[in-house]
Amino acid sequence: MKFHIESLNLWLTNGKIRTLPFRPNKVNVITGASHTGKTAILDIFDYCFFASRHRISESVINESTLWYGLKIHVNDKVYTLARRAPTGPAVSNEYYFSSIGEIPEGAPEANIRESALKVLLSADFGIDQDVKIPFGGQYLQAGSRISLRYFLLFNTISQDIITHSEQFFDKQDQPRYREALPRIFDIAVGIDTVENILKRDKLTQLEKRLARLQKQSAKAATNREAFHAELAETTARAMSYGLISDNSDAEQAVADLQRMVSERETGSESFVSGRHAEISAELYRVSRKINGLRKFLSEYSAHKGVLSVTADSLKPIAYLRDNHADTVRTSVFFEILERLEKGLIEIKKEVSKKNPLDSNVGELIKELEGRREQLKRELQALPSDSSVFENEKEKYIFIGETKAKLELVAGTERNSTRNFEADVEDLERQIGEINVLSAEERQKHFTSVLDEIIQEYIALCNVALGNYGEYRSAFDNKEKKLHLRKPKTAFIENVGSSSNHMFLHLFLFLGLHEVIMANGGQHVAPFLIIDQFSRPYWGDDENGSAKSEQPDEWDRDVNESDVAKVHSALKLLDHFISQANSMGKEFQIILFEHIKPKYWESLENFHLVEIFRDGNALIQGAQAR
Repeated sequence: MKFHIESLNLWLTNGKIRTLPFRPNKVNVITGASHTGKTAILDIFDYCFFASRHRISESVINESTLWYGLKIHVNDKVYTLARRAPTGPAVSNEYYFSSIGEIPEGAPEANIRESALKVLLSADFGIDQDVKIPFGGQYLQAGSRISLRYFLLFNTISQDIITHSEQFFDKQDQPRYREALPRIFDIAVGIDTVENILKRDKLTQLEKRLARLQKQSAKAATNREAFHAELAETTARAMSYGLISDNSDAEQAVADLQRMVSERETGSESFVSGRHAEISAELYRVSRKINGLRKFLSEYSAHKGVLSVTADSLKPIAYLRDNHADTVRTSVFFEILERLEKGLIEIKKEVSKKNPLDSNVGELIKELEGRREQLKRELQALPSDSSVFENEKEKYIFIGETKAKLELVAGTERNSTRNFEADVEDLERQIGEINVLSAEERQKHFTSVLDEIIQEYIALCNVALGNYGEYRSAFDNKEKKLHLRKPKTAFIENVGSSSNHMFLHLFLFLGLHEVIMANGGQHVAPFLIIDQFSRPYWGDDENGSAKSEQPDEWDRDVNESDVAKVHSALKLLDHFISQANSMGKEFQIILFEHIKPKYWESLENFHLVEIFRDGNALIQGAQAR
């Protein structure tokens, strides 16, 4: 990737444009007194690149500025992007953009949305909109898009961290950026690539689909077994109730159960012939009829017996009639005798005659007994352990349950028709065709190369490092920190002084950019903004205030004991620009300092932008931050 800042532009409230020009392939130095606006340039750069909050000083700078802008070169394009000045703490959402690098003579007018500008610049930085955060955190969700701003963490070393013993990257006090760093680091330095990430994401999705498919296949098989077991139990119950024949095989049993349900739903009530319950009920009814008829015949015979006994009791009537002369007669004697004799005749007639009822009842009993024998034979053909429903409600509940089970079995069979084996083989084939590079192996290789590069920097600055000049580079990939390791040991040294921490920061960032350039990185722009690396060499006055903040700082040189260290750091920056050029790469450094130009006059890759002193500042004629 090619990138450099051509100029910083401020459209002021007085109608003028304040411009600071920068050169590519140079260490561009803005030096001078404190409170002149040097550090604000870093804040302005961050603001123009979509900061959601700002640190630009309201006093003097923001109150004097309408718009902030940058003219930049990105690959073979020249852009101007500007953002309206914030109002108090509130950032503006108004942006100006020129795709040909045009700088308006008057205050710019908003002509593009922030979202559209982000997409445009993200494409130039090689950030694919399909690339997502690989793993989530408290503030960044997995699957959210990677922001261009995350990669800018590699482009700044602010004065807040230049001597920090723990933090090597800016904005690590902000949770969002603290979580973003480990998530985009591998992409930024070339350990991983967008293509590899997309492949890994596709591989993950395919593996998830394969796992789901295998789970569905196993579940379908389990369900089939369970449903068929249920069906077997239902079939056995239906046979025991006599609802289907026990001679049916599994396939025929299902058909019989379906027919049973269908007959019940159509109201035919015929169900399957020979059902145990119907036969038992009819057998019961026939038996009751036979018993009733037999009881009737028995009572009828008893009635005839009573009549015979009565006839026998009336036999003395004939004697009285033949021997009435020997009896004492009253006036009604013959009348009574006549009536008794008449009753006797009727009884004899009734007892002696053959009534059709006798033969009809007997025939009916004979027919019923024949039907009963037939029912018994049919009942014997059913399962010997047949059960009987207690009532019709129980029977209908069973039929309803059977219907539900048949529907579940049918659904399971439909699912089982899916060719899981073929689908699994297809997914396994797709997975096998994806070649995802191992991030772990590439991380080890990256760390090895980075330590090797940094070791060269240590050799260049060994005098400035004092006792640690012979120590070995030991980058902690997990913590994203650079340590020094005692030679031939695993001991990590606590380097102590802020001067050594400053060098470690320079070593790490320059080393990272050299690896990125060697890998042809697309996402991290080849520039670095460094804010006052010489801070450790100004010391503190007796009141604890930094001497660099004193009015006469420009007239005071760096302590002689620190001259070699300052010069070593400047030589390191100069060497890095030369190294980048020898690789056929471009690189730009913007450096804010207090030191005088004499410290770098002998170095070929330095360019003095301006000296902020004697009234000259970012906002000319005024002292600013």
